[in-house]
Amino acid sequence: MPLFKFGMRRRNVTETDDTGLDLPDLHHAYLEAHRAIPDIARDMLIEGRDPLECVFIIADRKGRRLMEVPFEEILPPSEWRMRKALRGPLTGVRSAPVRDALAGAAFQRIFASVDVGCVLLTPDLQVKEINEFGARHSHVDREAIRDTSILDAFDLDGKPKEDFAKFWALSQYGVVSELIDMPYLVLDDEGRTANGWWRARTWPLFDDNDHLIGHVEWAEPFTSPTAGAGTLVRISPGSSR
Repeated sequence: MPLFKFGMRRRNVTETDDTGLDLPDLHHAYLEAHRAIPDIARDMLIEGRDPLECVFIIADRKGRRLMEVPFEEILPPSEWRMRKALRGPLTGVRSAPVRDALAGAAFQRIFASVDVGCVLLTPDLQVKEINEFGARHSHVDREAIRDTSILDAFDLDGKPKEDFAKFWALSQYGVVSELIDMPYLVLDDEGRTANGWWRARTWPLFDDNDHLIGHVEWAEPFTSPTAGAGTLVRISPGSSR
């Protein structure tokens, strides 16, 4: 079976892996690259680096290049909006209260009354609003968590808080990210408090000039795990596949 070696080029720097993988053909090597790119991109974003600058390189046993796969082919910019998010919040021309009012109006119009937990945050992850469903099912005081960091708004510690922080690290770079089977309190079918799991997604909010004005978290509670109770933080389906 042929041996394929993989590398990555970012700007003028190329990193290579001399170990390689035994795969049936170049098509399967491409599928391996397709599978690996979202995870590599996630880690790069958490580190503050731009994955859309990168190219995945597939080479043969002797290191001869067979194929190059730009990350942007696998990670559609229309979904990631990476470069727009990196511009950061608008400052100077528009004040923070006006920015938050714009985000708040969009939140009230779209998310406030749905039967799913929804949280509105500023670009630097300060909680501005949580809808009634989210407050009731996650057992938080809506006023008490206002203007606090989302990382401190819920009673999390250890690994759950680390996973939650990773989830929000992705969102700050404009990524549609997903958190699966996050252990936390929920309400069961009888309205009683129970240990359960949450599945959450987050989106960046932009104004008409593509300035980042906030984030929205969409979270669904479950009394049974949806993915084997193993917490996963990933790019949402559709963003990369």
